[in-house]
Amino acid sequence: MANDNSSAIATKGGQGSADEAMAWGGSPMYRFDKSFEENAALGPRFDEPFPQVPVVPSKSFFGLKVNSRFGIAAGPGINAKWLSAYSRLGFDILTYKTVRLYERIAHPVPNFAFIDPRSNVDADESTANTLAAPTLPLELAPTGGSIGMPSLPPEFWQRDIEVAKHALRDGQVLIVSIVGTTRPGMLQKAFVSEFETLARMVVEAGADMVEANLSCPNVNVAEGAVYKDLALSREIALAVRRGAGGRPVLLKVGHLGDSLDAFLRAVAGAADGVVMMNALARKVELPDGRPYFGPSRHMAGVHGGAIFELSLNAVKQATQLIRAEQLDLHIIGVGGASTPERAAAYLDEGADAALVASSAMLLPFMACALKAQRPDV
Repeated sequence: MANDNSSAIATKGGQGSADEAMAWGGSPMYRFDKSFEENAALGPRFDEPFPQVPVVPSKSFFGLKVNSRFGIAAGPGINAKWLSAYSRLGFDILTYKTVRLYERIAHPVPNFAFIDPRSNVDADESTANTLAAPTLPLELAPTGGSIGMPSLPPEFWQRDIEVAKHALRDGQVLIVSIVGTTRPGMLQKAFVSEFETLARMVVEAGADMVEANLSCPNVNVAEGAVYKDLALSREIALAVRRGAGGRPVLLKVGHLGDSLDAFLRAVAGAADGVVMMNALARKVELPDGRPYFGPSRHMAGVHGGAIFELSLNAVKQATQLIRAEQLDLHIIGVGGASTPERAAAYLDEGADAALVASSAMLLPFMACALKAQRPDV
């Protein structure tokens, strides 16, 4: 692909003074010129000394003691190597990237793009245009991605989850994200049953909570848009609850729009929390109109700064409904929560936590910066 952002990413990541480097800098940990599988095998690129993480008052997250209500959403926590690094960098709610019962490889390089902030991606049929380099600071930059939902086989990830759990420090929790795998002729009952099996397996490996990933902009419609089927979403939540052994059950969703209230009512009592929201599925194009990720991947995920306002407004709407109708449900905000102010904004709107994904690959020191500036988060 003609438009490789990797050199621009490496340059932008290290700019600024020493203070700015501690606030947002350091070199990106993800090697954007290499495949997902290579990044998984190599572990994060982090050549700097690990920082002294600011000590902050402890908080509660689903009844568990945490140092902060800030962490990693499904995506950057590729495996134990990655989660161990994020743990040492002060991220306290750590999500192990989505696992399956069956092995699946990731999409090929390129997997990442910078999005022109002038792109209006709120509308369903909109197009996101790419840039060779970001025009905004990295912590605000809209980004795009196309990795898919790859997974190594269970015999690997079960052992690896155990390693990840042991790498966490006091005041940190491990969420493991799971997804069923659709196959030709598969009955819905079998698809739902996979979630129960996976939940049981990840809890046995050490998960403190289980997240059912009901949304992904980079896979087939059946797996990537489950959240749009309210009855099926509730059925999956109940299946995960059966397998989770009393651990909290979370549902990861995309942009629900006018269906948000109905979704929350449908899953309340089955799930304990909703993680919102995943990347928007949009056409991602080069300036000349060609698909950035290639002809077979015209649609991809748009995230980071591009979805902050949309996600924050959805969190606000969700928490208002939960309070008004006294639903037994919690909300976790995701999407552009990459500055102390933005992370705090999610909590101010009633979210129980704020998580980041793409920006954590770019800015490894953001958890330290947040704790220094907003120890209340």
